[in-house]
Amino acid sequence: MPLGRHYSGRVKILLASPFVRKTGSFLGRLARDRAGNTLALVAAAILPLLAMVGGGVDLGRSYLSQSRLQQACDAGVLAARKRLGSEAVVTGDIPEDAASIGNRFFNVNFQDGTYGTYDRAFAMTLEEDYSISAVANVIVPTTIMQIFGYAEVPVEVECQAQISVVDTDVMMVLDVTGSMGTTNPGDEVPRIAALRETVRNFHAQLAAAAAAGTRIRYGFVPYSTNVNVGGLLEDEWVTPEWTYQSRVIQKDDPETPKWKYQSLTLDVSDWRETSNGCIEERGTYEIGDYDNVDLDRALDLDIDRVPSPGDPDTQWRPQFPDIIFARNMTYDGQGSFKKNGVTVSAQDFVSPATLGTAACPRPARKLGEMDTGEIETYLAGLQPGGHTYHDIGMIWGGRLLSPSGIFASENADRNSGIPTSRHLIFLTDGETSTLDLSYSSYGLEPLDSRRWKSNSSLSLNETVEKRFAFACSEVRKKNITVWVIGFGTALSDVMKECAGEGHYFEAADAQELNVSFSAIAKKMSELRVVR
Repeated sequence: MPLGRHYSGRVKILLASPFVRKTGSFLGRLARDRAGNTLALVAAAILPLLAMVGGGVDLGRSYLSQSRLQQACDAGVLAARKRLGSEAVVTGDIPEDAASIGNRFFNVNFQDGTYGTYDRAFAMTLEEDYSISAVANVIVPTTIMQIFGYAEVPVEVECQAQISVVDTDVMMVLDVTGSMGTTNPGDEVPRIAALRETVRNFHAQLAAAAAAGTRIRYGFVPYSTNVNVGGLLEDEWVTPEWTYQSRVIQKDDPETPKWKYQSLTLDVSDWRETSNGCIEERGTYEIGDYDNVDLDRALDLDIDRVPSPGDPDTQWRPQFPDIIFARNMTYDGQGSFKKNGVTVSAQDFVSPATLGTAACPRPARKLGEMDTGEIETYLAGLQPGGHTYHDIGMIWGGRLLSPSGIFASENADRNSGIPTSRHLIFLTDGETSTLDLSYSSYGLEPLDSRRWKSNSSLSLNETVEKRFAFACSEVRKKNITVWVIGFGTALSDVMKECAGEGHYFEAADAQELNVSFSAIAKKMSELRVVR
């Protein structure tokens, strides 16, 4: 968010009547001299005029010094508050680096000896609302008024800077794959635990920066092999009937039970009670040219399209991992995928649910205001598991954040003429990692072949990355700022290009992860002078 700087200040020039310090008694002696002479009369006439002229000259220098001192004071607290960012919420004091840069900016803008001044001073204080205030002082020596006994004019100014946020929506798309259960070198807790703590701190930082009446909302999309969004969908957005790669028991041979492996079309209208909450994506196609994607066919990548009741291509499909089987592929790795037809066999072909390759994360959460307790409760439910399918995370992060999509009525700007600042924070701890035996948001991919085929020119990993990149570009078209964080991993060029320069971070451990989130909070905030 661009920084908005508006300067104002309260200035005090500490004066007696009319000046502060008397150094002689010339006028006193003159007043007691009763001898009438021409010199006394002339002096009596000239000296008031000289006092007026001299007072104007010295007062002008004082106000010039005051104006420059105010600018320096504002510059100092602005620089210190910007450097501090939202870290004050956690640390509770002004770190040395923030204090140092604040003093540096003050000194550059009002150098020692400017306009002949001396005794320059600048003192900053961290206030209870996490603003930084300061008092700056300097002594301005007089010139002409010294002959009247007033040698100096003390000048004091006050200033204060604060970071605040406008209405802000933050969608956190969080990698919760199995590797999030590992621990980075130098850390004492697994990545998933470090992530929980960092997000809690981030929430506290933004809360402290919010001005009265500001709305900050959070949403979450935990992703791995799939996303769990079923609970967020309207009934008419989900098809009541769908075809799955499954099996039925053969009853014509009771002594040797056999299974008929085939595609089965099932009534799934009771999906709210029977599905696990994860979904299969709506209609799409195998894309050959990602510079010319047909969104009338790739409905999964059209993040704003609202499903049409009765049109299954536009609707989502509930997942049922327990009924999915990889036809002709056994657990010992024997056999091959048989895309079409029926196989009757006593063999138990691979079930992704049994194999553990049908991960369904914690349910996603729509945008909403969340207090500290709600944040902690939600984060506590994040558990690692599954493979890394980045595209489905980005697609649903965009859908839940877009102001013009399926949740447009809920995501619209609250105040007319004042746009909401929208941010998608995408965190991952690894590169794309798919598995053809996974039951993903596109079904059992070697058999369903909706976006990828076993003989495609691109690998499944490459397909996921291409679709991730396209989805990211669609999200950014909605005036959404995308931030990407690599936690314990180097980011690929695809990830960096998605975020853009200055919007991606690589964090090797928990400390660097906190620094990354703090930097995002700082850039999301508005820096301003409040006094």
